[in-house]
Amino acid sequence: MPDPQPGAAPDPAKLRHQIQFVRDTLRRLGEIRARGPEAFLSDHILQAAAVRGLQIGVEAVLDAANHIIAREGLGLPRTYQESIDLLIRHGVLPRDRADAFAAMVRFRNRAVHLYDEIDPAEILRILDGHLGDFEAFIAAIVERYLRR
Repeated sequence: MPDPQPGAAPDPAKLRHQIQFVRDTLRRLGEIRARGPEAFLSDHILQAAAVRGLQIGVEAVLDAANHIIAREGLGLPRTYQESIDLLIRHGVLPRDRADAFAAMVRFRNRAVHLYDEIDPAEILRILDGHLGDFEAFIAAIVERYLRR
């Protein structure tokens, strides 16, 4: 079902669902990370699972972002990066995390279109140092839309 006319408040149930999906994905990614770097780098199935988990985690973030944009009438993004930029410009997402959110979008695009160029060591670096970027997105959405 399409979103109502701009100006309607974002649907808290929809945002909660997206956030829970991201949290569940982060939990699974944490389980992969907990197996250790040696196990990860030697197991192609873990690598594929991590890439897919990161991809769908970013897609859930983007779905939530586009829901907010549509409901609040913030603009008409032509790209996923524009979706993130609109939320930053309108104060929904923290400006100091703009580079991290942009990296998430770039990774998603590479996972979808340039999947054969993703290095397992890069995935490991993301698992070790960037899952908190998802948490920053969640915190911003919860603070603005779900603490009422």
